Amino acid sequence: MISKKAAAEFSQMKRIIMSCIAGSALEWYDFALYGYFAALLGRLFFPFEDSFQQLIASFGAFASGLIARPIGAVIFGYIGDIWGRKKAMVISIYMMAIPTAAMALLPTYEYLGIWSGVILTLIRIIQGLALGGGFTGTMVFLYEHSDESRRGTYSSWAPFSLVFGFVLGAVIATSSSFVLSDNAIESWGWRVPFGLSFVGTFIAKYVQNRLSDPKEFIDAQAKKSKKEPLLKNLFAHHWRALILVVVIDILTACGYFLLSVFIPTYFDRILGFGMQTSFLITSINMMLFALLILLGGWLSDRLGKRKQMIVASLALAISVYPLFLAMQTGPLAAALGYFGLIFLFSMYYGPIPATICSVFPIKTRLIGVSIAHNFAMAVFGAYAPTLATYLIKWSGDISIPAALFVISALLTSAGLYAWKEEASY
Repeated sequence: MISKKAAAEFSQMKRIIMSCIAGSALEWYDFALYGYFAALLGRLFFPFEDSFQQLIASFGAFASGLIARPIGAVIFGYIGDIWGRKKAMVISIYMMAIPTAAMALLPTYEYLGIWSGVILTLIRIIQGLALGGGFTGTMVFLYEHSDESRRGTYSSWAPFSLVFGFVLGAVIATSSSFVLSDNAIESWGWRVPFGLSFVGTFIAKYVQNRLSDPKEFIDAQAKKSKKEPLLKNLFAHHWRALILVVVIDILTACGYFLLSVFIPTYFDRILGFGMQTSFLITSINMMLFALLILLGGWLSDRLGKRKQMIVASLALAISVYPLFLAMQTGPLAAALGYFGLIFLFSMYYGPIPATICSVFPIKTRLIGVSIAHNFAMAVFGAYAPTLATYLIKWSGDISIPAALFVISALLTSAGLYAWKEEASY
């Protein structure tokens, strides 16, 4: 028989998880749409003669948003550690939802010339600022609301929400490719999915009204000196934690954006499967990806985060090249090879939120996690799709993106080996 207190705590945790999923998913919904429409957006906003140049310019605009993330990390990390986790989350949702909806109204190169690409890039930068605190805010919010024995399980809902947002974008993009003709999508159809993101403003309002900051954070705030310099304290006393999280997150940064942004275009433009087949393969695997992340988080509470993540990272480094070769043999093999990559990555990725949150003490947790995680995203993730595309053009080897997985997995494994589980630095 479950006690009333336990039932109330479980009900509260469900509400927290559902609200965080909704808010974070909409922040990443746009990134999915951009990845799926990258080739089309390249033609509409960066009409170079060479299709590779179009794709590289489109991914470059995508990367500009990721480069803005460290700045957003400082802004939202400061807001979250000083004024509250909830406040940082709400502002970040508004800052993502409104510019994403504005994408639906943006004139293309045909009507605005070079300024269309400039405005598109500025929108990506604003979204990047929001993401600098949004995703990490969700991680910290779930981590601090969780029981210690279930932090891997509950915190894994943060990356689940990220992938759920991608899946939502994938489903809508895939549906549009089946319902509309290629000409209709290129003319106006691509705008509709971006416009739907305006619903995020209602989610932000709900979070603002229904959720509260974690008790652990509120208690720490009551004991905290108001004169304590946050950034100075972080860089003076917790610089080891910053470095450690960046190294542990290298595979997160590089691997995630290769899997979610580069590979859909890789199937379509490099392997020539076509838009519909590529969307279908990616959508199904991304749905499985979301569920596997939860499995990875759940297992980490039982097997130990460090051991599980090291094994998964090394297994990915060993397997990625054969899986890339397999994906080149046809759509079915590509779907199975893609699933293999996603499965191994999920076993590493599921425990990531609880791992990087545990490295920092509560008084600098959000700003520390935000700066380190977003620095890794900007340096090792932002240009991963662009670099993979360029390497194929330069070398003529369509398997060469596998090398990016191998290098990032080995570097991350070294960081995990140096990490002492559940220790603060």
